[in-house]
Amino acid sequence: MTDETVEKWYRNEEEWARQVAASWLGHPAVRVAVETAAPKAGEIVAPLARHLLSQVEITRFCWQVCGIGPSFPDGTVGPNPFDPTAPGAWLLTEEEREAAGYIAAAFHQLVKLIVQVLDRAEVHVDAPWGSDQALIAVLLLLVADSYEMTWDNPVVLADELQPPGVSAISPDGRTTSARDGRPEVMARNADRIRKLVREQAGGREFRRPYAAATGRRAQPRPTVIRRQLLKELIADKPDVTVQLLRTTWDHSDRTAGGWLRRELTRRLASEGFQAPSKPSKTTLSDDFRALKHCAD
Repeated sequence: MTDETVEKWYRNEEEWARQVAASWLGHPAVRVAVETAAPKAGEIVAPLARHLLSQVEITRFCWQVCGIGPSFPDGTVGPNPFDPTAPGAWLLTEEEREAAGYIAAAFHQLVKLIVQVLDRAEVHVDAPWGSDQALIAVLLLLVADSYEMTWDNPVVLADELQPPGVSAISPDGRTTSARDGRPEVMARNADRIRKLVREQAGGREFRRPYAAATGRRAQPRPTVIRRQLLKELIADKPDVTVQLLRTTWDHSDRTAGGWLRRELTRRLASEGFQAPSKPSKTTLSDDFRALKHCAD
């Protein structure tokens, strides 16, 4: 897997998170609810105000309170400002440490109440989803701290807030959760990241059973690799055809055939095989039939 490919997967997640956030941040009810509740939010967190001196610290606090610390798209665990062993942990006094849990709970309760109000106002929030809650929480504390918010441009506002993703992957890469309404293309994107996270966490790639165990003839490894890549390509580009792959079998990253040629060359080389020649029409037709059979 190339670094450029992996980077593209993460960029997809970030871009979709911004688009989703912008789709509901512009609703008038959001600004009304946030500006109305901001003074109360500031009052609740006042005992910890000396630690909430920047947008970065506010975001860390809100993400932790809303339970999305371990929910980054790559499965990593975010820094917990309340954990004295975590990087950049807050140096809490004994009094602050004793009060922190109560403050976090009260603030989270206020956030959940606001998200429920927005949901009833037909704002397209996913009320139980921690990432949407965290976005409202950050807005509350930024407004309480007199930050200038670009309410009139939700796209810019979403970009400034750096919203958490619409997918969350467990640190071991075994499971994924998602915001309601996540499209299939983003589900596939998240699963690619999940598999990478799982691999980095020590996951094993089990091979298919041998032919003797299945009663079917095992396919040559290059064929298996080619069909795996074709499956990914078809998932992203359902309209791809045998003819298109053959006519675009070039060195461009922008064409279906070029992508297949590049990725197939890389994968085959990593397993000690020679660079592929252009597959024949018969070979690709057999691949398409095999993939359709697997789907059925």
